[in-house]
Order: sequence, then structure tokens, then C-alpha cells
Amino acid sequence: MLLIALSGGYPKERLEIADRLVSSGKGPLAAYAQATPSADYPSRRVEILQAFLDGPTDAAAERSAVEGVIVAHCLSELEAAEIRRRGGFVWHLYSRPSSVVSIRRGDLMVTDGQKGFAHVREPMEALSEALLAYLARSGSVRAMLEDLADGPAR
Repeated sequence: MLLIALSGGYPKERLEIADRLVSSGKGPLAAYAQATPSADYPSRRVEILQAFLDGPTDAAAERSAVEGVIVAHCLSELEAAEIRRRGGFVWHLYSRPSSVVSIRRGDLMVTDGQKGFAHVREPMEALSEALLAYLARSGSVRAMLEDLADGPAR
């Protein structure tokens, strides 16, 4: 599953970016916006995130059609580590980087606007990079690239 966590900036900015990515038509993506508990409880936040990402424990539960999750509020280093551990990507909002979540090699800086610059990507450009990296790791690059080239189903 493609995982992207948004860190830094303001909650409204992160939610707007998550909504833009989900509505982009680049695949079945869903936004996950954990509002509570607050950043003061990082261990509990990561437990809730893990439970969400692991999905239902009921073997009879239907498999989700979602192929990617945008975690709108990555507020702790523990959450970022969990996303990275699962092969996901952490994006840092250029407007106001987090004082808690460290920027690591491989992370992207994104703008909340429509236009990137230098090393700062606009969200759709960053999504394209994340999708290509994800597909390269999954071994199904050719099939997925063909699907992307055909555009969204009509």
C-alpha cells in the first residue's frame, strides 16, 4: 500500500493537500486524519495509526479497495518512523517544518500551493514521484504505468 504522511505546516494546509491528492484521480487513495489524541501523546497516536493501517482483524471482513493512504497529521517522530518502516513516504510542508518530525534523506519538501520550486515539490509532482518509487519497489511497474497512461476510468 502506498503511504504518505504529511508533517509540518498547519492542520488546514495538510488537510487541503490530502484532499487534493485523494481527488486527483491518480488511484484509489484515502485520507486519514487522526485528530485525537494530541501530539502530547505520541505513543498512543502511533498505536491508533498502526491499528488503522493493519485493518480489521476479522478474517471475513472485505478487503478495502483503497491502494494508498495519505496520513494528514504526522505529528510525532514515532508516527513518521512507522510510516517509513512500512515503506511509506514522509512529506514536510515547506511553509513551516515540524519542530518534532525530523527531515530524513528520501523525505520530500512540498509546498501547499500549486507551484513548486528548486527542491520543493508541489503536491501532485510529489505524488508522481512517490507513485513511481512505490511501483519500482512493488515489481509491477510496467502494468501500473500502462494504467496511469490510460488515465482514470470513465
